Amino acid sequence: MKNITIDCRGFVPRSDLHKAFADALAFPDHYGNNLDALHDCLTDISEDTRIHLVNWADAEEKLGNYARSAKRAILEAALENRNLAVLFD
Repeated sequence: MKNITIDCRGFVPRSDLHKAFADALAFPDHYGNNLDALHDCLTDISEDTRIHLVNWADAEEKLGNYARSAKRAILEAALENRNLAVLFD
């Protein structure tokens, strides 16, 4: 299993969130840097992967509704992809 930790402190602007995911998970160059693209890339993961998102509360504080929407997209992707597990701390 691939274990990935992403520190969510300091995600300002929104593009920081997308860059962190793209870098940690080696998303393709054509990654769209939006929540639909994030969901699509997460559902495409074919190797057992656990993503630990630490300091998520900081992301919610800084990004507000966008972080809550991101969390929803991430959790939906995890429900759709049996290879993906996500933990928010």
